[in-house]
Amino acid sequence: MMMRAGSAVDVATAVIFATFMALMSQVARVTQPEARPVTALGLALLVVCGLALALRRINPLLAFTLTVGTAVAYLGLRFAGWPIYLGAFAGLLALVSGVTEARVWVPFASIGGLGVAVATGPPEGWQPAPMITIAAVWAAVAVLTARATQVRRRLAEEEAVGKVAEERLRIARELHDVLSHSLATISLQAGVGLHLLSDRPEQAREALHAIRQLSTDALAQARAALTVVRGTSEDPPRAAPDLAGLDALVTSVREAGLGVDLATDLDGHAVPDVISATAYRIVQEALTNVMRHAGPGASARVHVGTVDGWLEIDVADDGIGAAEPIRAPGHGLRGLAERVAAVGGEVRAGPAPSGGFTVHARLPLGAKR
Repeated sequence: MMMRAGSAVDVATAVIFATFMALMSQVARVTQPEARPVTALGLALLVVCGLALALRRINPLLAFTLTVGTAVAYLGLRFAGWPIYLGAFAGLLALVSGVTEARVWVPFASIGGLGVAVATGPPEGWQPAPMITIAAVWAAVAVLTARATQVRRRLAEEEAVGKVAEERLRIARELHDVLSHSLATISLQAGVGLHLLSDRPEQAREALHAIRQLSTDALAQARAALTVVRGTSEDPPRAAPDLAGLDALVTSVREAGLGVDLATDLDGHAVPDVISATAYRIVQEALTNVMRHAGPGASARVHVGTVDGWLEIDVADDGIGAAEPIRAPGHGLRGLAERVAAVGGEVRAGPAPSGGFTVHARLPLGAKR
């Protein structure tokens, strides 16, 4: 079984730390001439103390017990002391940051801190000052680490919740775009079919076939979106529709009975995927609103082009439009504004001075793919 990357890093770090403490014990011997020379037993305790940190993610309680236990033994045997303190405090950090329940780590940290503090002074004449200093620093490190760990975990939880909410919002937009457009087109096709049913049954049959195809496509796209939410499919997600699908979109709208004039002029510019998908949804939502609100006999004009590093989308109709600028947009326009804002673009929607309704959007071509 291959070692996970995180475990390999922990083992390598522990080996380096153990080696460092073993080497520094020789320096400590120079600065503490009264201390006992570090023997093979002392080196073994230093190595075990350092290597125990390899368990800090797997079993932080065991890592703490080994590091503090070897530190107490090392100090109790009067070896040159300061390198072993590094291992003991590293074990404390592993315990407090790795064990979530305070009722578990507080007793262990308290007993360990007391053991290290007591082992600091020689038994024949304990010195209160260094013992109190070690105990105070130990307690401060434990408290600060606990607070930092709580903040980190809370931020991680908030980030996870935010990602879930963002994904739900994205799926809601997808479902709205798919269902709203499909249902509006189906409604128009159904009206055409009913109108032609008696006099021209063949054309009515074509309208029914179109309704069947639209409903099948809408169900497939809705099912794909819901599958992503539930995580029940191992298949790669369907690619989002983009500018390459504009012709098919306009064709389906024309077949539903709405006249649409489409003009695209990208002037050879490469359009990032996210911008292309957003532009498609803008046109789709705008045409959906035309079908729903412009009234009988209305037609629409769609223009997509590039201007000074921006992709500009204009959709205008000559229908009855709106009596005044929209102050409280519905889910479609609100979702559209959110999509556009997410890629750093701008969108305006409202009645045209000459009648009808217009949607104008600008999307940056420099957005990430």
